[in-house]
Amino acid sequence: MSLKHWIHARKGKERRYLTIFSIGATLFFAGAGAMLVADNRIAPSLLQEVITLIGLLSAGTGACFAAFAYIMLTLLRLFMDTRND
Repeated sequence: MSLKHWIHARKGKERRYLTIFSIGATLFFAGAGAMLVADNRIAPSLLQEVITLIGLLSAGTGACFAAFAYIMLTLLRLFMDTRND
């Protein structure tokens, strides 16, 4: 199956990918915020390290989700047919 056929099978699901992008961006910024709070507001301790790790995992997961959804939205737009199938 070619990339164009694979993308064409996902036509009409732009809203789904926009939702995934929004969730990913929210996770990313929540994780980045948790890392900033842990660095600036919590004294060096095991708790600070745990909160930073959770923030890092959240930010990484959110970045992956957002990047995937953004790429899918871009591909859907690139391969969008203007003619009716």
